[in-house]
Amino acid sequence: MNSAKLSTTCPSRFLSPKPLKPGATIGLFSPAGALSYERVQAGVATLESLGYRVIIAPEICNEWRYFAGTDDERLVSFHGMLADPAIDAMMMSRGGYGFSRLLHRIDWQAVATSRKIFCGFSDFTVFNLAALAQANLITYAGPGSSTDFDWRRDVSSPQIAEDHAFMSDFCWPALQGKSVQAGPFVCEHAYAAQTLSGPIWGSNISLLTHLVGTPYMPNIEGGILFIEEIDEEPYAIERQFYQLFHAGILQKQKALILADFTDCQPTSGRFAYSMAHVIDTLRELLPYPVLTGLPFGHVAKKLTIPYGGQTELVIEAAQFSLSF
Repeated sequence: MNSAKLSTTCPSRFLSPKPLKPGATIGLFSPAGALSYERVQAGVATLESLGYRVIIAPEICNEWRYFAGTDDERLVSFHGMLADPAIDAMMMSRGGYGFSRLLHRIDWQAVATSRKIFCGFSDFTVFNLAALAQANLITYAGPGSSTDFDWRRDVSSPQIAEDHAFMSDFCWPALQGKSVQAGPFVCEHAYAAQTLSGPIWGSNISLLTHLVGTPYMPNIEGGILFIEEIDEEPYAIERQFYQLFHAGILQKQKALILADFTDCQPTSGRFAYSMAHVIDTLRELLPYPVLTGLPFGHVAKKLTIPYGGQTELVIEAAQFSLSF
């Protein structure tokens, strides 16, 4: 299927998806890596226990190379759920790699017309970006059904239980279209107290830089950019930030918020270039606040963020808060 006419410019105001209602139907699909039926069912059981009806894509557990089925299978599955009026929201089962292979074949006009809720993170970042650029639609950077709602894991740990509760407490109000206030989050900084507002966007930096120069990268000005990553050398993360800087993207934003950088530790023996060095570099490079400590990324404790939604960022001494 051919995509809609491609455009690299987005209007300043995006369409909101239809709010999720109690007892709504959530469609689970696998746009990227393969996973077991057992893991799919674990996520289904949790979502059903919360009162939602769940439909799983027929091809959700297919396997082809690294992926959950061939590109054609995954694309047919996506478009089938997109066209199903009984499905109110579409949530990824897991990330990995694979959604990039489908972007040029997605019917973006159908995505825009559906105004369905789309939710995911990690590899899902390419869809978050492309939905703004191609469909003018706000989506959600948030949990996946098997990565975040597979609660077979030991929840007897108070910390694990607390992280799950945090994720769930922020997920459903956001998807229901309610106003959400998050924070305050601790952050040592030297910026003056201030309030900034703009569309929030960003997420995984590898996927963000991957789409620079393509028609799937939205043109966001005056935005609040949030960034996370997993299992990457800090110097390589800094290099990706410079790519965004040299492309003129960082200069257009009002603030940069760093989220979780899971397992992003220096391994080179020559010089231990750490995330602390990256933060110093960014604060020297950029004329606006660079904050740390946003609970989002490849962690259990994560916010659900309306990707492209208007957001208010309140910066105070040693902390910041967000309102979506």
